[in-house]
Amino acid sequence: MSATRRVLALAALIALGACANEPAARTSVIDPQASAHIDSLNARLSKVYRSRDWRGYAQLFTDSAVFEWPTIPNVRGRAALEALARDGWKPLDDLELKVIPSARRIGADHAAEFGAFEESWRDSTGARKVEFGRYAEALARQPDGSWLIDHWLGFEDSTVTRPR
Repeated sequence: MSATRRVLALAALIALGACANEPAARTSVIDPQASAHIDSLNARLSKVYRSRDWRGYAQLFTDSAVFEWPTIPNVRGRAALEALARDGWKPLDDLELKVIPSARRIGADHAAEFGAFEESWRDSTGARKVEFGRYAEALARQPDGSWLIDHWLGFEDSTVTRPR
């Protein structure tokens, strides 16, 4: 092997070694408490429903959050989410929400959750109404370690049998 080839081979090995030891551009450390924090977020969601706290409801979402429900236009941002809850909850007495997660995937700064929900209330006649549905949501980890809903997609569950 010629001296030039040896120098090129050595330079290539040094370059490969330098690349192999280069730290990752982004650390992917997942908070071991993330699932518990998301469970807490779900509990707060149920609490703001019960207390009809539409301001608190909007605070569970990011500033740029999107709420999707098939029968209404997409709702974007906290102010619109606050208005949705304020106006939508007015006629509903004894409002409750039960969130039932079925799957959750957690990354360093984001998570996805899928599940079912039960929303119930008393109508103007005092009769208890229950709506069953499915949801998918994207959650964003905040700089302080808390989690907020960034995108929520829900739909009524067509698999539940209802009396005719």
